[in-house]
Amino acid sequence: MKKLVLPVVLCFCSIILSAQYYQTGEDPASLKWRQINTDNFQVIYPDYFEDKAQRLTSVLEEVYKFGGYSLGNSPKKISIILHTQTVQSNGLVAWAPKRSEFYTTPHQDIYPQDWLEELSIHEFRHIVQLNKVNSGLPGIVKAIFGEQVTALVFGAYLPWWFIEGDAVATETALSKYGRGRFPSFLMEHKAQVVEKGLYSYDKAYNGSYKDYVPNFYRLGYYLVGNSRLKYGTELWESAVENVGKRFYGLSPFNSTLKELTGKNKVQLYHSVFDSLKNVWLAQDEKYNPAPYQKISKANKRYTSYEYNYWLNDSTIISYKSAQDKIGRFVAIGKNGKEDNLCFPGTIFSESATCRDKLLVWSEQIPDARWAHSGKSLIRTLDAISKKTGKFYPEFKCCSPSISPDKSSIAVVETNFANDYFLSVYSLPEGKLTHRFQTGDNNYFFSPEWIGQHEIALVLLTEDGKRLAKLDLNTDKLEILVDRDLGETKQLRSSQGKLYFISSYSGKNGLYSYDLTDESLELVYEPRFGAAYPDISNSGEILLGNYTSGGFELIKLVGTKPVPIDSVKKGKYHLADGLAKQEKGIPVFNAPDTLYQSKKYNKTAHLFNFHSWAPVYVDADSYEFTPGASLMSQNKLGTATTVLGYKWDVTEETGQFYGNCSYNGWYPVFSLEASTGNKASNYYYVEQTKNQLGEIIKQDTVIKRFTWKRTNIGLGMKLPFDLSSGAFYRFVQPEVQYEYTKYKHNPSTPESYFQGAFQSFSYRLYCYQLLRQSSMDVYPDFGIVLDGSYQHSPLGNTDLGDQKALQSILYLPGLLKNHGVKIYSGVQNKNYGNDFSFSDILKYPRGMGSISSTQMFSLGADYKLPLFYPEWSLGGAVYLQRVSASLFGDYANFKGNVYKNGEAVGTFAKDVSSFGLELKCDVNFLRFYSPANIGFRASYLPDLSDISFDFLFSVDFSSFY
Repeated sequence: MKKLVLPVVLCFCSIILSAQYYQTGEDPASLKWRQINTDNFQVIYPDYFEDKAQRLTSVLEEVYKFGGYSLGNSPKKISIILHTQTVQSNGLVAWAPKRSEFYTTPHQDIYPQDWLEELSIHEFRHIVQLNKVNSGLPGIVKAIFGEQVTALVFGAYLPWWFIEGDAVATETALSKYGRGRFPSFLMEHKAQVVEKGLYSYDKAYNGSYKDYVPNFYRLGYYLVGNSRLKYGTELWESAVENVGKRFYGLSPFNSTLKELTGKNKVQLYHSVFDSLKNVWLAQDEKYNPAPYQKISKANKRYTSYEYNYWLNDSTIISYKSAQDKIGRFVAIGKNGKEDNLCFPGTIFSESATCRDKLLVWSEQIPDARWAHSGKSLIRTLDAISKKTGKFYPEFKCCSPSISPDKSSIAVVETNFANDYFLSVYSLPEGKLTHRFQTGDNNYFFSPEWIGQHEIALVLLTEDGKRLAKLDLNTDKLEILVDRDLGETKQLRSSQGKLYFISSYSGKNGLYSYDLTDESLELVYEPRFGAAYPDISNSGEILLGNYTSGGFELIKLVGTKPVPIDSVKKGKYHLADGLAKQEKGIPVFNAPDTLYQSKKYNKTAHLFNFHSWAPVYVDADSYEFTPGASLMSQNKLGTATTVLGYKWDVTEETGQFYGNCSYNGWYPVFSLEASTGNKASNYYYVEQTKNQLGEIIKQDTVIKRFTWKRTNIGLGMKLPFDLSSGAFYRFVQPEVQYEYTKYKHNPSTPESYFQGAFQSFSYRLYCYQLLRQSSMDVYPDFGIVLDGSYQHSPLGNTDLGDQKALQSILYLPGLLKNHGVKIYSGVQNKNYGNDFSFSDILKYPRGMGSISSTQMFSLGADYKLPLFYPEWSLGGAVYLQRVSASLFGDYANFKGNVYKNGEAVGTFAKDVSSFGLELKCDVNFLRFYSPANIGFRASYLPDLSDISFDFLFSVDFSSFY
């Protein structure tokens, strides 16, 4: 176990840093902000969002009455920041600094409830969880560390399946819907358990590379919900409370489960899912499958076919996503052969369609500078000629639908103020020709043309989702089916009927509505779930059929539709049981009176000191040393400041420091400053003389000396995110100024440098990287360029100058998911009189530094996954993947040969190395973020030397 200490310590140190410096990005600098303050919330929002902010505040206050009941906690006041321009739909809660962030744009997968109401219930539950932990922590601990200690304890001890599962259970219990009443949310575990059996706890929680594992939201809902029904709400209330009260223990969450249930979390997992397995197997035995023909070929890895359309009677277009391949549109022939059509970027949910040979989809395009802004891009592709087109709609849009004559598309649009529209744009030029909004600002789903001037759609009402029809000539909106069909989506029109997916029976099945006689029928009841239907001109029905291996493509054979009145409506016993444990359901009425609002001054709130620590924390190098730190991050995420004192144990010296960065303007500015003593040693010949002055003893001793160093660094950079299509693209120019001053102390030798030097650094960094599948070790294609220049044009101290250019090229390997990385770099350095710049290029691995004026470096890696063991060692280690990298490095050095400080000649030297890196993707102590741990063996033939290096990193992107 001793060998695990370092990785575990580093994991927990990384949690601290992640908690302190977690920033989600910035909103455009032009926004003017306002705020509403109540006893429980501070809502911060752009000024144009006033009406929606008023409504949201009343929703939050209503949720406050119910959201903490089953955890026995009423949170203290917290800030809610609204990001209104994002292309993402999300929410989060953080505790250092303490706030919640809402991404206000809805998406096509929301359940039948207003998006801001959904966010409020779910995210408020996270606020309750964190506040519950915070309330249990001793006051002295919070006094020493500030807000960060709550985030640390919360992230270290509460498994993510509980954090999100409890929030999903709450959103389900406190509404008529919620994901706990979403068959598409529930079916993944059922299909996995019925077809593949029950996974180990470690695999079910921490995931797998070789198999698809439902996420911790789904896992958590089953675990938290079923345990609540069996043991009562007191189980999780006590577990969360004890995480705060017993934070000093090894596993307060697990020990509480053991005390109250007699089971730890692994045993609880098996208990819950063994019971579910029996129920699901019994249900599966009763399932009587309707006949169908499977079209897609079997795939070794989890693969899904979505957005399915008949191109003609013999060819199908589908969007194919897989664990081992990036998403792509494919054309599938009668023999099952697949041809790639194109590789799109990030598609909005439910946002691709096809009519005849025209394929249209809506992509998310990030803003070049602001992470909390973006836009939609409509792309078109002729599946036969491969001709492409694109245009930008006015607002964020999704779910495009092509008109019968292919001259227009209808889309669902949302502007920055959360006004919802059904809009029509002409093709191919993208001119707005029609826009419709209901008087109540209802949200729309799945528009589908049922004539040249009529569009069927799903309308979100206070009572749920309803099938409706819009006449574009009169803007008359008519409800077609005024009954609750549950989750309703993916409308397709054919021969006077409207086909769609509905969860009415408790599974996502295929239904039809006759536009003439208004009859409603169940066309196909799947084993687990169905999606993305299409009907050919000859009436053949194409469908995605869910299995444990993903959505397969099937064609229905001889369907026998059943009237909906003969279909038993689905029941959700777990969801209903959870609702009974609450004191009621929030009722969201329009506010009777407006809340007082006022301006939120960005300048006045630039500093927000939230945490501190009796240690020095360097977030860049993950360094912890004795000292003190004081951390600030403003609520809008644009300014961070760290102040403190660092004590160097080796040198026995200390320095005061301060780091500030401001991201609220188009350029990002940074300031770093430090001052204090530094120490070193020099050799001194100590002589002992007699009375006559003769040397009778002479010793060489080491003398310690100190000097004072002051350093100031100013930086400016312009980060541009230019991602589009299948590529991530990024460009960042930056400039850095640095001032360093050395001052003598009494112990400093006279010959030691005294004075100041200044330097400027200029850098241009850019890359274009193809998106990766979850199993890829490198992108199949990509290029990174990094050029820099450093010099010292100011002051009396000459540092010389240095020019460097580096590049990385990624190429596919010999087999799938293998990868090649080729590194190259060239550097030219002119030395100054006193100092010189540090080398930028990479040395051959295993080699130390060498002084040179010119350097050329080249390296190549061939990386491949070796195997996927999925081994568990108790709760200590879960080994997911072992990969290897064969590498070879080469460098050519040229420089001056010196004698007595004078250059007397030049030298040229070639150095090479090659070796092996062996790495493992592991989860330590069931911590959700995986660590990458391994070693490197390098052989330098010129020196006949073998060296070994320990490799370790933690991937926090898995959280988000």
